[in-house]
Amino acid sequence: MAIGLNDLGLVCSLGDSKQSVMAALSNSELSQPQLLTKYDKPGNDGTEFFVGAVSATLPEICEPQFNTRNNQLLLTAFKQIEQTFTALTEQFEKQRIAIVLGTSTSAISEGETAYQQFTDAGDYPAHFNYRQQELHAPSEYLAHITGASGPCYTISTACSSSGKALVSARGLIESGIADVVLCGGVDSLCKMTLNGFKALESTAAEYCKPFHSERDGINIGEAAALFVMSKQPAAVRLCGAGESSDAYHVSAPEPSGRGAIASMTKALQDAGIDAKEIGYINAHGTGTPKNDEMEANAIHSLGFDCLVSSTKGVTGHTLGAAGALEAGICWLLLSDFNKDEIIPANYPVAELDEKLSSIRLAASNSSGKIRFCLSNSFAFGGNNVSLVFGN
Repeated sequence: MAIGLNDLGLVCSLGDSKQSVMAALSNSELSQPQLLTKYDKPGNDGTEFFVGAVSATLPEICEPQFNTRNNQLLLTAFKQIEQTFTALTEQFEKQRIAIVLGTSTSAISEGETAYQQFTDAGDYPAHFNYRQQELHAPSEYLAHITGASGPCYTISTACSSSGKALVSARGLIESGIADVVLCGGVDSLCKMTLNGFKALESTAAEYCKPFHSERDGINIGEAAALFVMSKQPAAVRLCGAGESSDAYHVSAPEPSGRGAIASMTKALQDAGIDAKEIGYINAHGTGTPKNDEMEANAIHSLGFDCLVSSTKGVTGHTLGAAGALEAGICWLLLSDFNKDEIIPANYPVAELDEKLSSIRLAASNSSGKIRFCLSNSFAFGGNNVSLVFGN
C-alpha cells in the first residue's frame, strides 16, 4: 500500500526550509567548502573535522528539560509542517496520532558539556537533566509539543535509524493503530561520534568524495527531517520499502552487497515496479572505500539504468537522521518544489572510481522527469533499508 507523505520539514547544512534546501541542490555552482565547515578541536588531540553543521538560527526552547540542540533542530523541522499536521489531525483523537523517530546522538553534546563542567568544577550545570541523553528524548519532546498520545518511540540502528522509522510508521497506519504519524529523524553534532568514527579510521582528512578513487572517509553532519504520514492523498508517496540484516560485521559492510541487494529488491517488489522504472537513486554513498565499493556493486547487480548520486558530500553524514534527510531530498525532487526537474549531481566530484562496478554517477545537475526515486541507508551490523518514493 502506498502511503501519503503529506508534508516535509527539514533543516541541514543546505538550509532550514524546503525552499532553501531545494535551491541549494539546484545550484550548479554549489561549492562544498561553503557547506562543510571545520569543527574546531573537538578532541583532546586538537583534531579538526570537516562537518555538515547547521548554520541557521534555531528556535529557543524554554523548558529546561527539553532544551537541547537536538530538540531545537527537531522543532525547526516541525514548525514547517505544523499547519499541515494540525489540519490533518483535527478530526482524530490524540491517541490515533503516533510518533516514530530515528536518532543516534540524542543530546550527547549537552552531556559532554555537563561532564566537562563536573570535571572542572565538581558539579553539573543546574539545567542539566540526564534524560536529555536518552534515545527516546526527541520523540518525547515531539509528543509534548503536539499533544499526540498514540504510540511514541525512537529507533536507533545507526545510519538506517530514520529510514526504518518511515517503515515502522507505515506499519502503524496499515495495521490500523494510527491515522497520522509524525516520522523522520534527528541528530546533532557531538564529540563522541566525531572521535568514535575517527577511531574507526572512517573520517575523511578533508572533504568526503563519494565513489571517487581518492575517497578516504566520511564527513559527519547534523540534521532533522520530519514527515506527516497518513492515508490521505498526497503528491508524494512512500510506495515501497525493503529491510535486511546481513550481520556480516560490526562496522564493515558485506563486500558483495548481499544485504543491500536484498533490501533494494524487497523495496522494488513492495512497490510493484522493476529496476528500470527508478528514475534516480540517492545512494548511501558515505565516501568510505568499503561502503562505496559494496553499494556500486549492489546497484550494478540489479540492473538499474538511472542516475545515481550521494548528497552526503554537501550535507555530511547525518547518522541517525540520514535516512529521513535523504528521503526528504527524494520528496523534494518529486514535488512541486523541483520546478526545473533537477537531479542533483554527485558532490563534490562525480568521477567514478574505475575499480568500482559501473553505475551512472550524476556528473552535473541534470534535468528530467522522475516518477520513482530509490533511497538507500546502510548501517553498522549490516542493518539495511531501501525506500521507494513516487507520485
